[in-house]
Amino acid sequence: MGGLLSSPASGAGFTVASVEELLERVPALTVPPASPALASARVLIIGGSIGGAAAAACLRAAGFRHVQVVERSEGLQAGAGIGMDEATVAVLKGLGVPLATTATGSPGGAVVLQRMRWEEERLASGHTVLRQPLPYFAARYAQLQQGLIQRLPADSVSFGRKAVRLEKLGGCDDHPDGTVRVHFASGEPIDCDFCVCVDGPRSGFRQLLQLEDSGKELRFAGYTGWRGVVNEVDLPQTARDALHAMYPLYGNCLYFIMSECGRGHAVLYDLGDGLLNWLIYELRPQGPVAEPGRTTSAASSADVRRLHSEARRVWGDALGAVIEATPEPFWNDIYDIAEPVESFAATEGPFAGCAALLGDAAHPVTPHMAKGSNMAVHDAFTLAAVASTASTPAELLASFSAARAQETKRCVLLSRHLGWLRNGQLGMSGPPRDEATFLELLSKAKLPTRTLPVGGDFEALWRHVEAQLPQEQRGYFLQREESGTLPVPVAALPGSLEVTQVNHVSRETQDVARLARFYEEVLGFERLPRPNFGFGGVWLRLPGSQNQSLHIIEADPELTELRSRKPLAPAPLLDSWLLEGFPERHIRRSHHIALTVPDIEKARSTLQAHGLRFAENRVPGKPVVQLFLFDPDGNGVEIGNFDAR
Repeated sequence: MGGLLSSPASGAGFTVASVEELLERVPALTVPPASPALASARVLIIGGSIGGAAAAACLRAAGFRHVQVVERSEGLQAGAGIGMDEATVAVLKGLGVPLATTATGSPGGAVVLQRMRWEEERLASGHTVLRQPLPYFAARYAQLQQGLIQRLPADSVSFGRKAVRLEKLGGCDDHPDGTVRVHFASGEPIDCDFCVCVDGPRSGFRQLLQLEDSGKELRFAGYTGWRGVVNEVDLPQTARDALHAMYPLYGNCLYFIMSECGRGHAVLYDLGDGLLNWLIYELRPQGPVAEPGRTTSAASSADVRRLHSEARRVWGDALGAVIEATPEPFWNDIYDIAEPVESFAATEGPFAGCAALLGDAAHPVTPHMAKGSNMAVHDAFTLAAVASTASTPAELLASFSAARAQETKRCVLLSRHLGWLRNGQLGMSGPPRDEATFLELLSKAKLPTRTLPVGGDFEALWRHVEAQLPQEQRGYFLQREESGTLPVPVAALPGSLEVTQVNHVSRETQDVARLARFYEEVLGFERLPRPNFGFGGVWLRLPGSQNQSLHIIEADPELTELRSRKPLAPAPLLDSWLLEGFPERHIRRSHHIALTVPDIEKARSTLQAHGLRFAENRVPGKPVVQLFLFDPDGNGVEIGNFDAR
C-alpha cells in the first residue's frame, strides 16, 4: 500500500497538483431543500464553534428560516491549525464559503488552504515507515469559523451567552407540546422547536439528554501534547535548510514522527502563509497537566527548558531547531470519550425528539486522524440533508443520529488506536520500522480505516477519489471496506511462541509458612521438593496434576521498596524496567505465571525477533533454562523448558 507510493509522482492528480487545481476538482456538496413541514421550525444551536456555525449554515442553506446560534465565548476563537478533509472542503464549496489558495488578494472572510496531500509515518531518524495519499488541506481554525459565521445573518448569532439549562414546555396554547426553552447564565431565555447542543467535548448537555452514563465521560488518553506555531522566516537559515532536507515533502505532507524508543510521537505540517505547526505527544502516567475543566495550559519555564534540552536528542536537529525557535509552546491534554454514545438524539425523558448533540459534544476524539472539526462539519451537513425526508423534529434528529453515530464511533476508536500505535502503547519494545509491521498493528483495531464518510451525498467524494487514484495506490485512509478488514502485506510480525502448558503460578508473601499451610491444609495441595534458590519458598502440586504447581515465594524487600517509589505504570514504560533497576529476580520473587515451551532456543529467538527485553536464569542442578519478562501491564512472565530431562 504505502510502499507503492514511495515516489510523489504516483497519483499525481491527487497529490502533487497545485492547490488551485486540487481545489477545483473537489465536488461541491449542496444541501437538498428541507421539507416544508420542517423549514419553519425554530432551531437553536448551542455553541458557535466550527460545528455550531456549520450546523446553522447548513440548515439555512436547506431552507430553515429560523435558526439562531448562541456562543458562550465573547467572540470568535483563535484556535490553531487544522486539517480539512475533502468532505469538509466539499461542504464549504456547497455553502459558498470563500476558499482561497493564498492570503494575498483573498476576499475578506476567505479560508486560505494549504496543500497537504501526503501522510507519512516515519521515525525521528528520518526512516520512512509508510507513505500514502491524504485527501486533506491545512487551514487556520479562526478562518474556518469566521467563514461559516459570515454565511449567517448578523442578528442570528449571539456571543457571550452561556446556556445553562433546558426546560420542556407544554400544556397550553402559547407553548405547544415539543417547545424547548433554553435558559442562560444571563439574559432572557430562548424558545425553540428543537435545539442542537454543540458545546464541545465537556458538554454540559450530554448527561442532561440521558446520553451519558458511567461509560460516557471524558477519558484522559494517558498523554499530553506540546503545541507550537512558528513562522518559518523566524527560523535560522541553518534550521530552514535542515527542515527541508529532513522533510522533503514539507508543504504538502502531514508527518507523524515516532520516537526511536517508541515512546510518544510528533506531528509536523505547513499551515500556509509561512506558518509551521508542530505537536509532540508525551506519555503522562501521572495524569493531565491542565487544571480540572480545562484541556490547555501555559507551560512553566522549567517545562520549556526541559522540552528544549530534549528536543534535538529525541527528535533530531531539524525538528529540534524548530521547537527551540517556537515562542510560547503550550500544553494540550488529550481526551476522548470513554465509550462512544450510540445515539446523538435524546430518545427518553422530557427532551426526547427535540434535542440532540453534534460535533465534539457527541463524539470527543483524539487528534490522530485530524477528524475533530471535520466530523463536526460532516455532522452538520447530514443534519441538514436528512431534513429533506423528515416531517417532524423527532424524525429529523433520529435520522441524523442513525446516519452519524456509528460512523463517528468508528473514527473515535480508530483514532484512539492510531494514538496507541504511534506512541508505542500496544506493548511494543520500539516503533514499527516497516510498513508490514505498522499495518499489522493497525489491523488489530478491527475497524475500517477510511477517513472520508460514506453514504448519501458523500458518495460523490468516493467517485472523485476513484476517478483520480487507482485502488492499489490509495493507502489505508482511502480504503472503504465495511468488513473491518485491512489489506496487509504478506510480511507481518514474527510468529508466536509454542506454549504447551502452564507450568506453575507464583504467589509472593511475607509469611511463607502461613500461606503454605493454607494451600496444604485447606485446599489439599501436596508439597514438592524445591531447589535452593537463595531465598525462602515452598513448591506445591495441584492435587491430581503431574506438571502444574503453585510456587510460594518469600517477598523480596528490595522489590517492595522499589514498588513504593515506582508504582506500576501503563504499558508503554514497562519493557524498560529491566534497564531501570528491576532485574529478573524481581520477576522470580513476585506474582508471575510460568509457561512451558518445548524448545528454549527457539523461544529465545522468538522473543528477540519481537524486540522484547528479557532476562535469563538456569535452575540449579537442572537442565532447565528460565526466561523472564514483563507483559504490557507489568505482570511477570516466566518461560522455560521445564520438561527438559
